[in-house]
Amino acid sequence: MADGFNVGIVGAGTIGQVHSRALERIPNARVVAVAEPREEAGRALATATNAVWYDSFVDMLAHPGLDVVILGTPSGLHPEQSILAAGAGKHVITEKPMSITHDGATRMIEATDRAGVRLAVIFQNRLSRDVFKVRRAIEAGLVGTPIFGTAFVYWMRTQDYYDANGGWRGTWALDGGGVLINQSIHMIDALQWLMGGVASVQAHVATLGHRIETEDAGAASVRFTSGALGAILGTTASKKDHPTKIEIIGSEGRVVLENNAVSFWEGTAELSDDLLTDDDRRLVDGWKPDESFGEGHLRQLTLIFDSLAAGEEPPFPGREARRAVDVILGIYESARTGQRIDIARI
Repeated sequence: MADGFNVGIVGAGTIGQVHSRALERIPNARVVAVAEPREEAGRALATATNAVWYDSFVDMLAHPGLDVVILGTPSGLHPEQSILAAGAGKHVITEKPMSITHDGATRMIEATDRAGVRLAVIFQNRLSRDVFKVRRAIEAGLVGTPIFGTAFVYWMRTQDYYDANGGWRGTWALDGGGVLINQSIHMIDALQWLMGGVASVQAHVATLGHRIETEDAGAASVRFTSGALGAILGTTASKKDHPTKIEIIGSEGRVVLENNAVSFWEGTAELSDDLLTDDDRRLVDGWKPDESFGEGHLRQLTLIFDSLAAGEEPPFPGREARRAVDVILGIYESARTGQRIDIARI
């Protein structure tokens, strides 16, 4: 990577295109290869990026000078693709969720560690200035002792959405679940980070508005490691998309985040940018409350490639990204068994 990183995108669907557009604006990275078994989609993305199309991911790994692989593939494929890429000496950037199983996440981390390459997972929604300010405010005690932390995702997805591209969405084998692991994972990740981690969950899931094998509605009662309580609710069977919402109640205040921006604040002091560390400011630089889809990917990818160039750990590494996955796997296990599930035992 004498003058930048050579990148291979795996998957030429919607999210692969989001990554390719972001990479056009990142000076130290360029797309040189696209792996996609569907020839028309693969050739189209390769042509748009002046890259080489491969119908085989394994063949793409042999592309001369390839440095980094971005996985925009069904979630159930991430572990094996990451392990193959790491074995070929490539850094791995993967869409969320990093894996649909605890073992898969472990094997991804171990493979990249063993190969001496980096593993980064896309969680662009956490890279919000307001989310970081809320985290620092809670740490500083500005809402007092946390009592409740809740996350809500009420969205609409059509049956056509689930049926498209071979119908992999909403399947256990490739999506790993439904609304919780696909759509709600961003809010679950942010909630567990803001509240300092999840200790246990007890949950119910249901399929109420779609013909899919996984859930389109889920509800979980949560106990955080601090002892605070909470709830997670998600659905893709809503009539329309509503703003995502995280609400935290403390003994001295309350804060609400809607679409990752603070819509209500009450605490013992102002919710100020002065709460942010220098590293926080670097991570959230350029964030705007009304940024369009894809801008968050651009910001996180820029940070990732700058970290790779500096030989540093990028946001967000596998060990951090797996936390949300383990919470969701605990929710699914609780819904199956009817039992409270301790997340540390996942």
